[in-house]
Amino acid sequence: MEQHQPSAQDAIALTKQLITIPSVSDNEAEILSFVAKWMDQAGFDQVITKERFTAGLIRGKSKASQPAGKALLLCGHIDTVPAGDESAWQGSPWQPRTKGDRLYGLGASDMKSGVAIQMITAQSYLTERRDDLDLWCVAVAHEELDGAGSADFTKYFAQNTSYDQASCIIAEPTDRRIEIGHRGNRFIELTFERASGHSSQESAYRNSSLPPIVSLLNDLPTIQDKLHHDYHDESLGDPTFTPTRIEPDGTYPGNKTASASHLAVDVRTTPELDADFDKYLDQLSAKYHCSWHYATDPVSSAQCAPDAPILNTARDVIPEAETAVSFGATDQAFFQAIGAQTVIYGPGDFDQAHAINESVSLARIKDTYRVYRQLIRQIYAS
Repeated sequence: MEQHQPSAQDAIALTKQLITIPSVSDNEAEILSFVAKWMDQAGFDQVITKERFTAGLIRGKSKASQPAGKALLLCGHIDTVPAGDESAWQGSPWQPRTKGDRLYGLGASDMKSGVAIQMITAQSYLTERRDDLDLWCVAVAHEELDGAGSADFTKYFAQNTSYDQASCIIAEPTDRRIEIGHRGNRFIELTFERASGHSSQESAYRNSSLPPIVSLLNDLPTIQDKLHHDYHDESLGDPTFTPTRIEPDGTYPGNKTASASHLAVDVRTTPELDADFDKYLDQLSAKYHCSWHYATDPVSSAQCAPDAPILNTARDVIPEAETAVSFGATDQAFFQAIGAQTVIYGPGDFDQAHAINESVSLARIKDTYRVYRQLIRQIYAS
């Protein structure tokens, strides 16, 4: 019986299967198990399953029992954000449906279509193995929270492999762009502590935690302009400093001022600011009489080397694609940190990520599958 040859239609069908499995961040056990079973049934040489990732390995043709000198990692996250108001969806978020060229469902664009393409592309490599190349297909959890899945996998990979060279492609939605890097992501909280008082006295405001916050917010354009001037990066652009909310420390009645308040800030960093970040925040907090701490673990900026094989190959395969920087932070930093030069390219649209009635183009799935197949054939070929 002739072996089934994987196709773009298989990637579409697998996308639909993945959509039917709810996988909101921190609830990915079922879909990780599904991916592991699928890889095992497909005939991958090795399948590794941990709490926050599933990884499948297909070894190079001449290295059946030992690693090749080079590795290509296909990586994608299988968690989604919550569906939000389900009544606003045209059908269940977990019931895939097609209309015209669009496939609808939670995670369709961000990024179950990308994961499906990578899985089917890896399956095709089973019959097209190259002597010099090991292929890894990796599904990670927690990307929408803290990137713990990629952190766990890259730690495993660094401790258990010894390739001469490794490259990675992440299938995030990129709007047909080859994304080469991203700014860092540092969510911080500034805490202002002064005195509480009865609000019938105007002095209560002056002594409360609010005036220094107001002062900082009034100075915000100056703060942002100085950051842009001091820490601009030629490739990644300007860092950003964006306050997102103010909250009192505790509950206060309407006639009492807050003795302590917290200002949450989303800071996107360049490599230059990453290096100076603690010093910069110490100086800022001293000026505005507050303290600061990380609200979540920081993610550093990342950038693929301009001469990296994965980038040059992607440009050869899709010469019409624009080279750009990711809008938000991705898992790229984890892979760059272990020496795997990484680009991001996937079938989805960025404006569909986290959207009600999220969808992806069927034509884009087919074309991205073609791109991935060609990338595997060409990378490290010369």
